[in-house]
Amino acid sequence: LYFPAIGTLRSKYVPDSHKGSIINIFRLPLNLIVISTNLCIQRLGIQGALQLSAAILLLACLAQLQLRAMPEETGSEEAA
Repeated sequence: LYFPAIGTLRSKYVPDSHKGSIINIFRLPLNLIVISTNLCIQRLGIQGALQLSAAILLLACLAQLQLRAMPEETGSEEAA
């Protein structure tokens, strides 16, 4: 269910000409989070790693709510 939904959203909002660049920009922070968590797994433990993942997911949800609350641009400014 996740991958079809993401594919649909990606095709709707990301232009094909910039798709590769935009995806790679978002891939870099994700890989840094994964690498840093794996390097610190001895100190964090399994429970700490899961708590860190939950905290990052919470931050992502809060960012999504902020984006959702922003007013949509109507495009009328472009015509002027």
